Amino acid sequence: MRLGMAHALLLFLFSAGLRAQSTDLNEKAERARELVLAGKPEQAIPVYRELARALPDNPEMLMNLCIAEFKARHYRDAVGTAQAALKLAPGLLTANLFLGASYAELGENAQAVAPLESVIAAQSNDKNARLMLAGALLALNRFDDAVMHFEKAADLAPGNPKVWYGLGQSYDQLSEQASRKLEQATPESAYAIALAADAAVGERRYGTAFRYYRQALSIQASAKEAEMRGIHEGLAAVYNQTGHQAWAAHEGNLERKVPAPDCTKRIVECEFLAGRDGAVVQATRSKQDAEAYYWAAKAYRRLARQAYEHLQRLPPSLESHLYAARDYDTQGLYREAGNEWRAALTLSPDDAHVQTSLVWSLYRARDYEAALALLQDFKKKGTEFRELSFLYGAALLNLEKPESAIPYLEAAVRNGAQFLPAESALGQAFLRAGRAADAIPHLKTALGSDEDGSIHFELLRAYQVTGQTEPAKKALAEYQAFRKSAEENKQIEQGSHITAP
Repeated sequence: MRLGMAHALLLFLFSAGLRAQSTDLNEKAERARELVLAGKPEQAIPVYRELARALPDNPEMLMNLCIAEFKARHYRDAVGTAQAALKLAPGLLTANLFLGASYAELGENAQAVAPLESVIAAQSNDKNARLMLAGALLALNRFDDAVMHFEKAADLAPGNPKVWYGLGQSYDQLSEQASRKLEQATPESAYAIALAADAAVGERRYGTAFRYYRQALSIQASAKEAEMRGIHEGLAAVYNQTGHQAWAAHEGNLERKVPAPDCTKRIVECEFLAGRDGAVVQATRSKQDAEAYYWAAKAYRRLARQAYEHLQRLPPSLESHLYAARDYDTQGLYREAGNEWRAALTLSPDDAHVQTSLVWSLYRARDYEAALALLQDFKKKGTEFRELSFLYGAALLNLEKPESAIPYLEAAVRNGAQFLPAESALGQAFLRAGRAADAIPHLKTALGSDEDGSIHFELLRAYQVTGQTEPAKKALAEYQAFRKSAEENKQIEQGSHITAP
């Protein structure tokens, strides 16, 4: 979280406190201030350190140093300097602000909360502190608290895209939380199954969504329960997406015919249907039943969508590109996601998460040349992230350079917890490099991650090449069964088994 230029004025205010000091100190303070304002905080730091040593009891001078350290991204140093200033002047708001901001930049969000809360307690309208506190709480999975501060930040800074992106993320997490509680409490209920169907639609798994919606209707009919609104609407969406417009129209008519709920008994549903999502949240906060979890999940999801819609109405920003990229990735539209990650990277070129996500999207879109070029550029800059070795090796493998890929894939396999895609890629690289015996253990380990039968097939080839007749026969049977099942599942998800209403 970069602090705005309003805080640069602090440098001027703190410099004014030296008027009673020597001319030399004043000149040094002025020079350091000008360096920071000119975007050269690195050069200002040694000057401020000299001034701080000359004025050991001056907390304002320490804060000048802290601000320069923060702007130079020396966050650990800024933490120590802010703490030193607080020892001289307990409760100094600027010190708490930069202490919390520095902790947040270091990813030490638990430590960031208390100093930022102290700023908010003294100055409730400090939008920078409010937004940073909301972000720290989101990172700590304190979603309700994060929402409270993001909503206040939205009042203070409605044009800030960070506000709406953070608010959307918080609501998304609360929706997921309610969905998990529903799944754990009553996995066989119509509520749980209908919500799973909604999620499948969002992931373009239309066969699964169709089956779940029909199952939810069947459960309600068997229990002689009143139909929930939204299920026929979901079926209509599935039919539309799979080219059955007449059937979709029929489901739309059924949705309109669903009787209105009795609002003396189904209060939460009525609040949701009236669009009062805040009331749904309040009404379900203390309840622990399937109905409450279901409507809470849907209300939070709609609140998230509204936050993202607000974000998209603002001028293009890092946050709007992040949202669009993640949305495309969820839908499996990896080329479109890659374009958005690239746009995000131009705005935040040192963001390791954006760098990683861009490479993943290019890799999944099978644009291996582009993925490799980007990885090579990151390597030259000294960028490191957990998946770098795997993606580098996998890209080389897919460009038919298995020998070159092997060292990177071996490094990925050795790097921490078991990573099945790396095991699979290393097995394939060994096989293509003529080292079939070395390939077998890695391919066997990776079988559980096979999605299309390719790993089963590579294992079959490895057994055949090494002359292992019986294991090869077994692997052939397993490959054929897996391919048949995978093809059937693919057709189902695409809608081949969808039937008329």
